[in-house]
Amino acid sequence: MILWLSSFPKSGSTWLRSLISHYLDEDTNKTVFEKIKKIERFPSPSHFEKIINFEDLKDNKFDICKNWINAQKKINISEKFKILKTHNFGGAYKGNWFTNSKNTCGFIYMVRDPRSVIVSYAHHINASFEKSTEIICNENQYEFNEKNIVEIRSSWKINYLSWKKRDFPKLIIKYEDLSKNTFEVFFKVLTFLNNFIKIKIDSNKINETIKACSFENLSKLENLNGFDEREGNEPFFRKGSTDEWKKVLKKDLVEKIEKEFFEEMKELNYL
Repeated sequence: MILWLSSFPKSGSTWLRSLISHYLDEDTNKTVFEKIKKIERFPSPSHFEKIINFEDLKDNKFDICKNWINAQKKINISEKFKILKTHNFGGAYKGNWFTNSKNTCGFIYMVRDPRSVIVSYAHHINASFEKSTEIICNENQYEFNEKNIVEIRSSWKINYLSWKKRDFPKLIIKYEDLSKNTFEVFFKVLTFLNNFIKIKIDSNKINETIKACSFENLSKLENLNGFDEREGNEPFFRKGSTDEWKKVLKKDLVEKIEKEFFEEMKELNYL
């Protein structure tokens, strides 16, 4: 069964992914970036091989959505527990649900203050803050990866609500909490994972993992070896700040976001 590590882009899921993968993989010869690849990104081409003809997607790019469940059935043939990362929203596109209870055992959703997401996403794609704001407010927002595989992300709000409302075992964590109280929040993550796989939760190992996956170490590793999820000229692990938006976002953009996502931001204590 699949456990999803889901989020809107630039919400800290890669950091959490590194923490989880490093803790679960005890191979000391592997780097953090080598371990992180065990938590694959969905949807990716390999998940749809022998299910669809990729050439057909050139004319019908959204047909991939009809095969979300079929791809997950293929993944679950082994009947093994598997963690997958996704930025896809958790709802249905034209009647095609992203996932269902036959293929999903639960999810961890990572949420981040949308004002911070604007700043981080703008640097990630080399765009203005205005463009980044437009993107995270766009309910029809989607991205394509290799072989025309579409990832339907929707807006920050819809992405969050689409997962929050799913009736699966869930753990919703805030990037800001993970940043401020890394040990406590990661302990909570491991406790949640222990519902699906047997994990020995060890305080010393948690501290070692946190040190290995610190923002400073991930940034150094990226500078040395690169990181294949980087898209623009800026480093993927750029700052990891929780309040940079206060210094760089114009008042009108802040007001737009706070109005657009008022209820959700208030619920999450961002307002």
